Amino acid sequence: MSCIRRKYRAGRQPFRSIQTSESFAAGALLSLAGGYLDAYSYLGRGGVFANAETGNIVLLAIRLISFEWTAALRYLLPIAAYGAGVLLSELVRSRRERFRRLHWRQLLVLLEILTLAVTAFLPQSMNPVVNSVISMVCGMQVTAFAKFHGYAMATTMCTGNLRSGTQSLYRYRLTGERELLWKGLLYFLCILCFILGAMLGGRGTMLLAERAVLPAAGILVLVLALMFSERLS
Repeated sequence: MSCIRRKYRAGRQPFRSIQTSESFAAGALLSLAGGYLDAYSYLGRGGVFANAETGNIVLLAIRLISFEWTAALRYLLPIAAYGAGVLLSELVRSRRERFRRLHWRQLLVLLEILTLAVTAFLPQSMNPVVNSVISMVCGMQVTAFAKFHGYAMATTMCTGNLRSGTQSLYRYRLTGERELLWKGLLYFLCILCFILGAMLGGRGTMLLAERAVLPAAGILVLVLALMFSERLS
């Protein structure tokens, strides 16, 4: 696979080859899309988190103890769909040799774009379907794009990134290792992009209602274009 070369200045770190799909540009765009979709699904599709399955699990538990079975199903479906997205991503990766024209990550991003575009035209009565589709897309994304610059990083949630970024900056304070500073800043920049995406998603939902998911698909088009900017093999 073609790579973007990045230099790390920490100690005697050599040049590292970074795949285009693992560059910070890709991570920033994916985090932007992740935050956008979470805000869109919560504000515009019935109070369900597309990405934050922990939140959905808590809300599911609350509905279960209240014996609100129909409301509980509203949260169970996206949780199951998220898992299906993870499985689909792994299935595509395991059969990547069959895809000669597209890299397997390109194929998954293209699938994300198409499915999100379809949901923009589904009415409020189909919110359970829309939320499930968006959760599946997020499951695919978090599985296919799990590392950036060699660091494990999520683009559809912030909890792990907040922990890792804080740990890295604290260890930099103790050791003075520049790579730890770089690592910590990457995590917090990823969180910042997620927040910006959520802000845009909230504003977009107020202006465009159901159609507000289309800008998120547009962000993923930029990710796909970025991966096509270099030849992938």
